[in-house]
Amino acid sequence: MIDNMVYEKFYDNYFNKRRALEDPRDRITISKREYNKLRETAERYEALAKKLDHAQTEKSALHKQIENLKEDGRQLKDLEEKTKKYLNSLVRARADFENYKKSVQRDKEQYNTILKERIMKKLIDHYEDLLRAQQIMEINNSDESIRNGFKMIVRNFQKMLEDEGLIPMNCKGEKFDPYKHESVMVEENDDLPENTIIEVIDKGYYLNNKVLKPARVKVSKKKFSIKNQE
Repeated sequence: MIDNMVYEKFYDNYFNKRRALEDPRDRITISKREYNKLRETAERYEALAKKLDHAQTEKSALHKQIENLKEDGRQLKDLEEKTKKYLNSLVRARADFENYKKSVQRDKEQYNTILKERIMKKLIDHYEDLLRAQQIMEINNSDESIRNGFKMIVRNFQKMLEDEGLIPMNCKGEKFDPYKHESVMVEENDDLPENTIIEVIDKGYYLNNKVLKPARVKVSKKKFSIKNQE
């Protein structure tokens, strides 16, 4: 029967070339089942060899990718360090610029304040000249229409000063304060506490709640006596 037939199998070229020289007694005989089994084994071996070659190729490619990623990682780290450095420099530059802007703004405000104070002091001198002129007109009984017109000018001037934040001091009867008063006269008076303002010689003014012009005043002083000394 066919299943019992004997097949010869030679596995490589070496045996094929030496076929004529072989001793019939050295022939290897196998069954069809063993032949098929060996063929399947050979096919599986070839398939596994191909897979191994493919795996080796993929392994080499992966190693190359890993090396590339490592290099990219080093470059990324360098880039991050440079970015951090530039960002810190930018933050410092921005902080310096903001401080510069604030400094310029403070200097500008200070300059405007000083300039406004100078202008307001000059306007106060003109305002007080107008008040003195108004008093002279009242004393001399000038024409009523002229006096009324002049009063309107003085009121408008006064309103303009008030709108700019100028407020006159009303310090008569107050205690003398060297930060806002200037003592130009002293008068002995036992009826008032020591250093009480008796009279305002030259009116003082505030500008935005800050002393612009100190008031020149006369202050009280206790009379000297031996009893007081004792």
